[in-house]
Formats: sequence, C-alpha cells, structure tokens
Amino acid sequence: MLTLSPSISSIVADAIERRIFPGAVVLVHKQGLRQHLAAYGSTMYDDAGSQPAAPSTIYDVASLTKVFTATAALRLFDAGLLALEAPVRRYLPAVRAHGVSIQHLLTHTSGLDMRLSVLRERGAAGLRAAVYAAEPLRPPGSYVAYTNINTLLLGDAVAHVYGGTLETAMQELLLGPLELNETGFTPPARLLPRIAPSEWDSEWRGGLVHGSVHDESAATLGGVAGHAGLFSTAADLERFAQLWLEGGSFEGKQLLREATVGLALRDYTDGLPSPVAGQRYRGGLGWMLDRPAFMGRAPAGSYGHTGFTGPVLVLVPQRQLAVIVLSNRTYPRRTPPPYPHHAITAAIVNAALD
Repeated sequence: MLTLSPSISSIVADAIERRIFPGAVVLVHKQGLRQHLAAYGSTMYDDAGSQPAAPSTIYDVASLTKVFTATAALRLFDAGLLALEAPVRRYLPAVRAHGVSIQHLLTHTSGLDMRLSVLRERGAAGLRAAVYAAEPLRPPGSYVAYTNINTLLLGDAVAHVYGGTLETAMQELLLGPLELNETGFTPPARLLPRIAPSEWDSEWRGGLVHGSVHDESAATLGGVAGHAGLFSTAADLERFAQLWLEGGSFEGKQLLREATVGLALRDYTDGLPSPVAGQRYRGGLGWMLDRPAFMGRAPAGSYGHTGFTGPVLVLVPQRQLAVIVLSNRTYPRRTPPPYPHHAITAAIVNAALD
C-alpha cells in the first residue's frame, strides 16, 4: 500500500510557495516497494497554459541523460566491445585529444574543458568539429572538472561501437530492456500536453522551450546527445534506479554484471584538484558519489546525479532506497548557482531516510 509522507509533501509545498519550482513529482522506492508517489503544484505557476503537475508528467531530465549514457557504455564494456582504459581515439579517430581514455570521460578527468553552449551558432557539424578538435587543458587523470564535453564524446563512442545512432543504441541497450516506454529523445508532438515546459528563452529560441531539449548544445545537435536530451517520468526513472540497486539485474534479466556495478561506484577522483577551492569532488563511472548538498544525510556509499532543469536522482544502497525528484526549476527563467532545489532534494532524502 502506498503511504504518502506528510513531511515530504510539506517540503515540496514550501518550495513551490517560495517559487523554487512551479511543480514537482516525487517518488520514493524503498526495499523493493514504492512508498511515495505524488505530484505537486503546476507546470507553469499561474501562467496561461499551465497544467496541474501529475505523477505521469514528463520532464526534461537534462544531465540525468549522462547516467543513461554511462550505463549504456558499461553494457558495451560487459560485452567486451568497449575498453575503459582504451583511448577515445580508438573508437573516434577524428578526436584530436591524445591520452584521453573512456574512463577519463566517465569520471570527468579528461582535462577537456569547453563550454558547449557558446558553440550553438555553429550548427551541429560546427559544434562537433570544435569538440573533436579540442585538446586537454591539463594532463588527463590529474584534475577533475565536470563538463558536458566528456559525456558528449562518450555518447558518440557508444553510438560508434554499437553501430548506429545514439538514439538507437540507447533504445536497444537500455530503454527497451527496462521497458522505459515513456523515456526518450525528441518526444513526439502528441506528448506535448504531458510535458512540463522548461523555460522562456527570448534570447536564442524566441519563445517557450516546451517539448524540445533545454540544453542549447544538445538542441544544436538535434536533441540527441550523450550529455542531455532525454525526457522521462518518475516511474521510468524508478525502473532505472532498480537496475542499479539490484546489482545490475532487473526482473530476472542481468543487464549489467554485478562486478561492473561495483566498479562503477568506486571513487576515481579522490584527492584530485577541482575548479572549486575546498570542494571535494567524488565521482564514479558516470555517477556522483556522497554529495550532501543534494543527498542530505544519506550514508557513505550513496550515489546519484542532478540535472540543470531540476531533476535529481539519489540512490542509497544501504537502505535499498531511491529518491526521485522531477521539477522544472528553470521555469520561467533559470537562476544562477547555488541552486536552491538541491537543498529541497536533500530535505526530501532526509525525510525518506527517517
């Protein structure tokens, strides 16, 4: 029986009142059971066209795309088709960067650092050409910098190794096997009424960003990229979370080797300097590890990821707990860091732990 947490409801209602986001969907899965699923608020506050948020509302999950790309890469690793220590140039010969491995991309330790959104006027070919021509600013493996270029290249490598488009690779490696029927790139127009808009963009797109990817570089690439572009629901993300909490197994299917799950959740960045002075960045293969800023009091060994538009996924293996918070916190306009929705998620995680 689903038991809604009044403390979670209170936390989210307060966030909506403070206009941190117009609405949200929160799902808590614990010990194999769904304990909380509720939608709060609306898709656009009181603006024209706003709809009440629903448990089935579809959100642009932004950088949560990265953990899907990482999981697809790890499936290819398990199949012996992608080597973590191999240079990226083995799979993408046009890449100029020497000494950068697949593992460097997964851990954001490649030394590549380029703001992709500034390349949006170059078109897909121009943006990708600039990315492929980039060289590390620091020796690979010596520095950690969370940048989209890493997962863009990882997505391209996945597509190349799989032998098709990234969209096809993602569908056949993950979305299909997990039966994530409401997760995908470039959602069809018929789903628009269920999708929460992400932002009013008067500067570049000249209107409401609704049903197309919010990230400018992913939009330039046609909405399909390793670092952003997926749209999803809380229920679909719950199934994805179960794959990881259950050691790579889902409904009797071993999609990832249990040893690979363990490999992915090691800390590969311990002791490495990062751009933020005094901030310790702990990172696995595609995952953020032990981040109290959005994980609250989750015990050591917890992992997850955030997305710029508002989604957050937190997994606590010690409790067999998944916390999923979907919101469009960038509506009507994005705000600069620090991002207050992280503190909201941390409070929700604390309530779920209690």
